[in-house]
Amino acid sequence: MAVGFGASDLFALGANFHEQTSGSITNETNVFILDSNGNQECITTGLNTMTEYSNEFAYCNATPDIKTDLGTHATQFGDVFDSKKMTSMTISYNAGEYATVSIEGHSHAENDHSQGVAEGYADVSAAIPASSGFGVPTWTGQTTGADCEFISATLTFSLNHVDREGAAGNHFVGKSVTVKAELTIEAIGTPTTALPTGWNTVSSGPSDNNQDFDTWTGTWEKWYDLAS
Repeated sequence: MAVGFGASDLFALGANFHEQTSGSITNETNVFILDSNGNQECITTGLNTMTEYSNEFAYCNATPDIKTDLGTHATQFGDVFDSKKMTSMTISYNAGEYATVSIEGHSHAENDHSQGVAEGYADVSAAIPASSGFGVPTWTGQTTGADCEFISATLTFSLNHVDREGAAGNHFVGKSVTVKAELTIEAIGTPTTALPTGWNTVSSGPSDNNQDFDTWTGTWEKWYDLAS
């Protein structure tokens, strides 16, 4: 049977990232009018063709440093990689495990995006703790204390991407703006100092029950200027 098996690297990550899943979904716009009897007429198909990509990776490095290993995917977040415009990246940390990375992006059949600052990207690498990639790190300014341990963390980078169509209904121009990072951490116990330096609090607080240890969850966000 000539049926494919295995995942693909759609965004040209480095050797320390191993593809787990990949998806490439192409969307097209079809337009028409209705005649006097309500039937479809003048059907035009295949307009504004765009392919949306998703990719999940498992990180592996005997000396973890996911910040460095991500390279330009972190220092130029939102740029074009392997002919695909990156629009989001999530790093997930869990206790006793290597980190995972999820990336989303897209490309257009007409007037596709080009690499470079003109279409918008930002250096978000400072949000990623140095030497992280196995287990759950702490961020600058945080102190767990003796009675607390971080057990999971999710660091998501996103942006507002604006695409516009031209006269014929196909993609004409695009730009990425408003680059944002969001960090969510779950802990056993309550950290001594929860707020990471340079972040803004979205929510934080403890939870408890009569079947398990007390936990605590916090979410913070920050924004980045576009490279120029």
